[in-house]
Amino acid sequence: MKTDLVVPEMSVPVVPPSETFDPSTDSLHSSMRPIIMLAQCFSMLPVCGVNKPDASYLRFTWRSLKILYAAVVFLGVFTMTVFNVLRMFATGVNSTKMTTFVFYATTLVTAVLFVRLARQWPCLALTWEKLEREFTSRHRRVSRTTLAARFKIVTAVVMLLALVEHGAAVLSAYISAMECATHRGDMDIIGTYFQSQFPQVFSKMSYSLWKGILVDTINILSTFSWNFVDLFLILISIALADQFRQLNSRLNSIREKAMPEWWWAEARNDYNHLATLTRKVDSHISSIVLLSFATNLYFICIQLLFSFNPIRGIVRKIYFCFSFGFLLARTTAVSLYAASVHDESLLPAPILYNVSSSSYGNEVSRFLSQVTTDNISLTGMKFFSVTRSLVLTVAGTIVTYELVLVQFNSVQQVDQSNITNACEVR
Repeated sequence: MKTDLVVPEMSVPVVPPSETFDPSTDSLHSSMRPIIMLAQCFSMLPVCGVNKPDASYLRFTWRSLKILYAAVVFLGVFTMTVFNVLRMFATGVNSTKMTTFVFYATTLVTAVLFVRLARQWPCLALTWEKLEREFTSRHRRVSRTTLAARFKIVTAVVMLLALVEHGAAVLSAYISAMECATHRGDMDIIGTYFQSQFPQVFSKMSYSLWKGILVDTINILSTFSWNFVDLFLILISIALADQFRQLNSRLNSIREKAMPEWWWAEARNDYNHLATLTRKVDSHISSIVLLSFATNLYFICIQLLFSFNPIRGIVRKIYFCFSFGFLLARTTAVSLYAASVHDESLLPAPILYNVSSSSYGNEVSRFLSQVTTDNISLTGMKFFSVTRSLVLTVAGTIVTYELVLVQFNSVQQVDQSNITNACEVR
């Protein structure tokens, strides 16, 4: 008999557990609370009870001010989308007009998907919290930084970069408006800015300052929505991977030790719970994953296409480079963080392969079979699984579509050194 065999009568866990589970500080619900409250300021995820201590207070109701606010914003974005469609019918389609249409249409779809998610969020958060409560008795926290702290750091970085990107866009457009106003001899630079930025609206109706502010507000809300989709997927991926990481830490602590059958049954049961949770999460957010990858792929290709056109002015060049870099970084971050769920789900395999023959039993065999055959990952509505290999696939797809766009693009490259181009609306 081996001396390192852990007998079933032991009362102390192999891995010291975390402190007593406190849902008000240790749960996904508490970690997501400030992020959801921020999102609701921009009409996203209209679920009630977010500021309560645990997930049992969460609820969704159609009769709430949050739903009313979301509906008003949705109506505004829908109106902008209609204006874009009317402009394309009236003046023809080019890559610039199509990009604007895709941007607002994406916002519409995002609003619908997050309202649907809000209806399912109370049940999902409660299921997740019950699993966290159960795992606390057996798994210790791997990272010294709490999940809530990591969420705040990631959110701050993404939102700060998004704010800088949007500010650079406004500055670039304002410089163009100044040049155009100077060329026309018009003193109303703000009016020129709004009319040049939103020609789909002000070519159909008369301009006034309050209309310009209203349209720009809708544009800001749409920009946040576009960035929040990727941020949300990153945060959910971090939380899921963290649960697998805690289980893997527990398995690593008994590497090459002979453990009893009941211990392996318990570990396999925990792994199975995590696999079930991942599938449940995926069933709720797979459409959001597909939307994120599809829109990011489109905008990367379009920005690459626009890079072939001459860019006038140092501010515009800086904005374009920063915007394109931020888009690439955000897309890569979503891909790698979502792929980390799949990566963590495979890590028990090497440990199970090294189990000694004295403790290798039916439970270890079943555990190893599930790890090596079960594909645990987030998906885009089952069309693809988000793994590390997907990053290379997306990169290859971008190159392929870019070659097609360059070959068949009908947009003429305009010499932007002429000041009259600042007044041209494409």
